[in-house]
Amino acid sequence: MRMRSAAAFALPPSRQLALLMLIAATVLAPGCQERSKLEERSTQQDAVGAALRIAVMAPAGAEMLQGLDLLDRVVAVGDFVRWPPDVAALPKIGAYNTPNLELVLSLHVNLMVTVESRAGRRANDRLRKVGIEVLALDTETYEGVLASFEELGRVVGREEEAGALVTGIRERMEAVRTRAAGATARRVLFVVGSKPLYAAGPGSHIDEVIRTAGGENVFADAWSPYQLVSMEAAIERLPEVIIDASDNRPGAMRGRRPGFWGQWDFLPAVRENRVYWIDPLRITIPGPRLPEMAELMGKLIHPELFGAVSPEELGPMTDHVP
Repeated sequence: MRMRSAAAFALPPSRQLALLMLIAATVLAPGCQERSKLEERSTQQDAVGAALRIAVMAPAGAEMLQGLDLLDRVVAVGDFVRWPPDVAALPKIGAYNTPNLELVLSLHVNLMVTVESRAGRRANDRLRKVGIEVLALDTETYEGVLASFEELGRVVGREEEAGALVTGIRERMEAVRTRAAGATARRVLFVVGSKPLYAAGPGSHIDEVIRTAGGENVFADAWSPYQLVSMEAAIERLPEVIIDASDNRPGAMRGRRPGFWGQWDFLPAVRENRVYWIDPLRITIPGPRLPEMAELMGKLIHPELFGAVSPEELGPMTDHVP
């Protein structure tokens, strides 16, 4: 049987060109389509960001927006939002459960970032009725904080960025945990409120930071992430480290000193000079700074592993956070 030569199957030049173009389109199309999708998503994100006029009632929300590079879209903040410094000069719109609706409307706010709470539900419903989107973040627990970060990213068109930030937080927290691995856990009392006494309990980001830095929360068996406790219960648990972040007033006592707790000189924390008074902004606002909080907690619990804490690290935060 005679074989036909390749020339017998040759196509006219015009048909060859058409065939080559079809092959190129087939090979290159997926890459072009993917690039087109990326460009479209970027354009959509820019459009969403440009249209946003955000009011922030949640201190954690303000820091999350800073992490997502959207702080310039914030036009107002709640009375308790003090950080980052960029928000200091913005209009104040009241407490999270009683926002000034008239002022909010006058500022053309279209997204309110607040915290999930029973007390704030009525105010949130009023905002929604006038067409303002309300995002209530669950910042009571560590996992809730990270989930809220990702949810905020979806709402503001920065989903991938938020996911990457959360992944980074988890990795850096794990690095701190590795440094503290093997150390004997010291019992830690973390005070978030006085008169009455409130302590950090299980599930809170503070509880997670304590455990990450090689500590044991003395109220890990409490009923809620932030628990009302008796002074007797706090004392009888014999904390080896006391961290008091209950006073947010300007000029409040800061540093490493017994203070109020010194009257119970039998407490290991008092006897071993491990009572710290810290500006609450340093460690009570969950968000992108969680790994830094864990590092700081390491210095308070295990200075032999993390180094000694400086007075500046316990005092008020400044624009150039030390």
